[in-house]
Amino acid sequence: MTRLALAVVLCWAAVARGETRRVAIVVGNNAGGADETALRYAEADAAKLARVLVELGGVGPGDLFLLQGRGVAELSEAFARARQRIASLRQDPASRVILVFYFSGHSDGVALELGRDRLLYSELRRSLGDTRADVRVAMVDSCKSGALLAAKGGSRGPAFQIRLTEDLASSGEVLLTSSAADEIALESREIGGSFFTHHLVSGLRGEADASGDGVVTLSEAYRYAYLHTIVTTGATLAGAQHPTYNFALSGQGELVLSELAKASASIELPSGFERGLVVDRVRDQVIAELTSDAHPVIAVLPGRYTVRAWRAGVLLAGPIAVAASERRAVRWDELSATEVVASRAKGAEPSEPRAVISVGGGATASVARQTGAAPSLRAELRLRSGFALALAASSTEQSGVRETASALLVGYRLGLVRGRFHPWAGLEVGGGIVTQTTMFGSGASGAAIIAPGAGLDATIARGVSLGLASSLPTSVLRRDRALTLVALPALWATASFDL
Repeated sequence: MTRLALAVVLCWAAVARGETRRVAIVVGNNAGGADETALRYAEADAAKLARVLVELGGVGPGDLFLLQGRGVAELSEAFARARQRIASLRQDPASRVILVFYFSGHSDGVALELGRDRLLYSELRRSLGDTRADVRVAMVDSCKSGALLAAKGGSRGPAFQIRLTEDLASSGEVLLTSSAADEIALESREIGGSFFTHHLVSGLRGEADASGDGVVTLSEAYRYAYLHTIVTTGATLAGAQHPTYNFALSGQGELVLSELAKASASIELPSGFERGLVVDRVRDQVIAELTSDAHPVIAVLPGRYTVRAWRAGVLLAGPIAVAASERRAVRWDELSATEVVASRAKGAEPSEPRAVISVGGGATASVARQTGAAPSLRAELRLRSGFALALAASSTEQSGVRETASALLVGYRLGLVRGRFHPWAGLEVGGGIVTQTTMFGSGASGAAIIAPGAGLDATIARGVSLGLASSLPTSVLRRDRALTLVALPALWATASFDL
């Protein structure tokens, strides 16, 4: 704690809170360059951050510039308006102005991408400096965003190793990014946003208040977002995502980002929870996450919410209403069991690969009754869309009968993600050929096939899964010179590799 206290980012102590004004430019853009896949939650993340800055961060509605799905021209205009506002506020010699800049969207490590527009990192830093705010706090949530710090001496490291460079007499700059220069950033369908912004907002709503003094400082917010981003992204196939930073501030006193007393209500989770999510029912938006290693209380506005809480590995959820000035304590009997959804990459989908190659071996029932089960091999190409193309073959010889079969199948499957386990069910259709040879001669028959199936895959390493599957191929073929409907149960073990 001593190291943390010494490393806390400071601006000024003598200035009263009422003399410190805050202006914010908050930007979210789901679209990137022509080759980029549209993001799902960048614009929603911007709205979440803007909301908490107004509710708890001391940013007045007239001092907030929120841009969603806008280009560089609109951003330049927002910077111009912010400069005018800051100049007006600085006419009072006692005033100090903090500018908060936030961006969520695509980045290629050189520039921010706003649709087809690009804003070079160097231009962003210049625009931030031109505002002449006493303190400039920039937060960038995008892939390869750590490259923004390359010219500023920023580093990737634990939250309690914040570096203070006293090279500015009365102002300063803070740069926080969601990932290192060579890392992708991650989104989650479960939380409806990126991991970094999600944990940053949760921290500002009270989870990061490690001291319990009712305010969340910059160092507390960064420490909370850093640690929880690493933990939650470490369980994904893409690997852990490491937020980065550069601090160049001078003065004394802690830079406060949110004041919990400004909220007119709060939600408290029951004891014994492992993890909790609070969803704004009007916006259908996750606004905060609570963890067992932090505080069970978050600051909110009065309204209608849904609480999701994990206990003993089971997710329970239920609606609640919060009145003005109420500390709403949630009871376990208000929640019931439900299900969750999975996460994905920001600008990519490591948990949903473009395609999967699967190979396997097992046994399939034979057409000839006396030959029993036949050893079989199977190769399959599965697309992200759920469609699959498979080739299967089997051969056996028993009781004087040799039977060989092959089939080409097209199928579709639906699956779930439960941690490392992926249960699925699907249906295949196709055609094949069956040949039989005996001491009296040989014969062949074409076959029309329909095959329902189900299985379970388990991820054992990044991009590699092992599984068990079964199906019931039902074939129409010619046997004894007559069309016959034959069910041929199959069971096989598989190894799958992401592409």
